[in-house]
Amino acid sequence: MAVSEELLRRAQKDDRAAMEALLSDVYPSVYRIAHALTGRANAGRYVVHGVLRRSLRVMPEWRVGVIPENWYYHHTVLSTRDFSSRPPDPREDLLVTGAGAAGAADPGYAAFVRALRSLPVQQAEAYVLFHGENLNDRLLGVAMDCSVNAAATHLVAATQGLGAVVGEKTEQYTKLLSSAYRAVTPPPETIEPVARQYVKKALRPKQVRRVIRWLVFIALLVGAYFAWRERDRWVPWVRDARAKWWDSRG
Repeated sequence: MAVSEELLRRAQKDDRAAMEALLSDVYPSVYRIAHALTGRANAGRYVVHGVLRRSLRVMPEWRVGVIPENWYYHHTVLSTRDFSSRPPDPREDLLVTGAGAAGAADPGYAAFVRALRSLPVQQAEAYVLFHGENLNDRLLGVAMDCSVNAAATHLVAATQGLGAVVGEKTEQYTKLLSSAYRAVTPPPETIEPVARQYVKKALRPKQVRRVIRWLVFIALLVGAYFAWRERDRWVPWVRDARAKWWDSRG
């Protein structure tokens, strides 16, 4: 997920191609984070939908120097917290099912994921984002809305907590977790169509308003033309009406 300043400036000016390119760049990470942290497909879709729609709405207001990737990390993670109090069914958890046969065949891995879900929310986020999305401490802080030191502390606490549950298998299960995280990446062929769909919906109201403004402008021009062409008929009538009005007041 990397967006150039030039691409962002064009996207902020409602350049359709730039908007689609920007969304195509950020969509995979938003999708992975949303689905991995919630653990459920329906919840992940809900988060993705809300974040992408909101980003297109507020994008023109982003200040100079903003880093789009950070905005998407931050708001995707915060949006998943609405589901943190309702952990997924362990049998359907995307971090379990995404680990393939190796994860399904090992009940210890399922217990590892359950333990992960039971951690304090920021500890779980730090562990998943560090080992799944490969975010460093600074980006963890940005995504989780905390300081760099706090992010590092959450990661250490999560590592220690999970180590106490699975012991020497922590490394093995963390590799399975990383594999399961990558498995929730959206299929490449769906990325551009999804981006195109969201941009089309975001631009439609603006296009309608633009058409209405043009129609009003054209109507005014047409009205002005006919008023000028028929001036020999309505100008005397206006003069007579004005004269009668003044006579009635006199």
